[in-house]
Amino acid sequence: MKFPVHTLCVFLLAAIGAINPAAAADDCKDPMSQRDMNRCAGKDAGREDALLNKNYKELTGKVDAKEKAQIKTVQLAWIKFRDLQCNYEADRYEGGTMQPLVHSSCLYEMTKQRNKELAEMIREVSH
Repeated sequence: MKFPVHTLCVFLLAAIGAINPAAAADDCKDPMSQRDMNRCAGKDAGREDALLNKNYKELTGKVDAKEKAQIKTVQLAWIKFRDLQCNYEADRYEGGTMQPLVHSSCLYEMTKQRNKELAEMIREVSH
């Protein structure tokens, strides 16, 4: 019986976690393998993206309909730019094990900066 590589990997990771829960622990303080670095960078990017959504909702909830429409247009353009930029940066490592790390790190850094900008906009409309 043949298994797709993805299915086999999922099965092996589940087996390792069942045998040694510490091996499957979610420790991103000091990732040692490329796989762990990729996973942790993805988690960091995900957390920053969740904050982006929170900040966006807070900002659009404090402005009138015209400004809300403008902010939406800007935000959609910014997301497109961010994604294109990060794809470009990661494509230099296409096929390599570092590609996901480079992509996630780019998403994290750009989204973190955008969150600072949105937080400042929230402060401005709150006063």
